[in-house]
Amino acid sequence: MIVNFFKFQKGFTMIELLVSVSIIAFLMSIFITNYRGGSRQLELSLAAQKMASDIRLAQSKGLGSAEYNNSVPAGGWGVYFDRSVNDKRYLVFADLNNNKIYDAGEAITGYGGSTVDLPINISISDLKFNVSTTNRLNITFVPPDPTTNIYSSSFSPATTTFGSIVLRESTDNSISTIKVNSFGLIEVQ
Repeated sequence: MIVNFFKFQKGFTMIELLVSVSIIAFLMSIFITNYRGGSRQLELSLAAQKMASDIRLAQSKGLGSAEYNNSVPAGGWGVYFDRSVNDKRYLVFADLNNNKIYDAGEAITGYGGSTVDLPINISISDLKFNVSTTNRLNITFVPPDPTTNIYSSSFSPATTTFGSIVLRESTDNSISTIKVNSFGLIEVQ
């Protein structure tokens, strides 16, 4: 008696194997796409939280009378944004001359200031001064009251009730907004 071994073997046919591999490849492509999108969204969220944290740091330094180059700055501490110069960087500075705006030499790292660079795909896309768009924004915190000053630019320092910084992720154009009001409340949206 001759038995045909091929007749009784179990397994996948070539078509079943191709369909299974195609389904797995399709599901993996969806997973990878969602993973990359989630990763970009996470990067934007982390950049916004870092910026809010740096604004809170300036607020804490201002209210705590932290020293800059061995003396307490007369105008407290602040954060300076200038989209016209660099939309991927902002400064934490000490307002040495109490003019409520950033001046050169007030953000030296060794003295307590700092220059913060945003991640590669993140940029400052918009600065709002109340509802008006501006290229520069100064936010300072002065003790002991505490007083929060939000100024538009170094050329025309007019104060406002709130300022906002809009961060944009360049790949999918998603945004995150950090708002600061005149009471010192810092909010990430």
